[in-house]
Amino acid sequence: MEQYTELEQALRDPSLVIIPEELGTLKALGKTYLRYKVLPKRQKRFSDYYSNKFLGHTVPETYELLRDRLRPDGPLGDWQGPAEKYLLSEPDLYYREDAFNAGETNICWILGHSGSGKSMMARALEGDEIDHIELDDLLLTGDHFTMEELAEYSDLFYAFFAGEGAGYYIGAEERDRIPKEEYEDRVFVDFVRFAKAYAGRHPEKKYIIDGIWIYLYFDDPSLFADNAVFIKGTSFLKSKLRATKRELQRDRETLQDRKQMFGREVRNYLLDEDKINRYRDYFGGRPETVFRAENGEAAKQEERVRDELNRIDERFVNGDADGIRAILEAAELEPTLSGRNRQRIVLECVSALFDLRKGAGQE
Repeated sequence: MEQYTELEQALRDPSLVIIPEELGTLKALGKTYLRYKVLPKRQKRFSDYYSNKFLGHTVPETYELLRDRLRPDGPLGDWQGPAEKYLLSEPDLYYREDAFNAGETNICWILGHSGSGKSMMARALEGDEIDHIELDDLLLTGDHFTMEELAEYSDLFYAFFAGEGAGYYIGAEERDRIPKEEYEDRVFVDFVRFAKAYAGRHPEKKYIIDGIWIYLYFDDPSLFADNAVFIKGTSFLKSKLRATKRELQRDRETLQDRKQMFGREVRNYLLDEDKINRYRDYFGGRPETVFRAENGEAAKQEERVRDELNRIDERFVNGDADGIRAILEAAELEPTLSGRNRQRIVLECVSALFDLRKGAGQE
């Protein structure tokens, strides 16, 4: 593939998908990200390399940043808030992680407050045969996806909206005519139950589903005991701080209103904390559960892994198989990496080397 020295060149390449920062609507953002998600792995590597080179973020990272900025309740400015280090958190909980990785269960539910880092936790598990679904996408789906796009995005999503969830495939205009108890209060419950049954019928794939709606609408944690369950331990204050920081981008005039709203929302977050603790108490004492503390070292390791994955993409784009092997060998010998993070780097190197060999054979 031709090497590009400017963003505009890469954006004109139809085989790549890069999200430009000037995208103005959630619908346009969703459509662009959908195109990225259905790319072959090889083209995802090229897209991520040029996105990181010219924009400073991979395509999934850019998507998350712009999605938070474009949501209706933001953006607001650059409010700093209290220092995060003073807001205590619980360790992250991983129930049946080994079973999910081994394919003994093919669905993983990720819980936690908004802003707690659920998406980052999910990215550590994503692969070519894993669908990552955010429950937020269940709302107003008709405004963001055609049925054809849903089929490309997720077979589970498509099956739901093409079948028993067809009545929930609506947009904002239709939503305004429907009572809350007939839409918001039902769509999450119906989808979660559908997803569990669907995943059971399709053991060849894995599904990661995250969102606050799990603990808000299901009081009984045992309903999820046959699957994997991960719970972010980030405190409600730290989570809210992170979520608010993501929203505070441009509109400084509404900043004061947002600060006042923060105080009102604390009450709701405390109620959420009780619901999350019900899940933590249930899964916390089970032998299949492990805990990992959220700390500075964990964040440093995650940043390091992201840097290594970006280096792999760079060497892949330049056809540097020896460079990828060097990254692989260094990761295998690095004592400060956790076994899980070492595996992420090694597997990505193996995948990249395979794609390089396959690409050379095709040429």
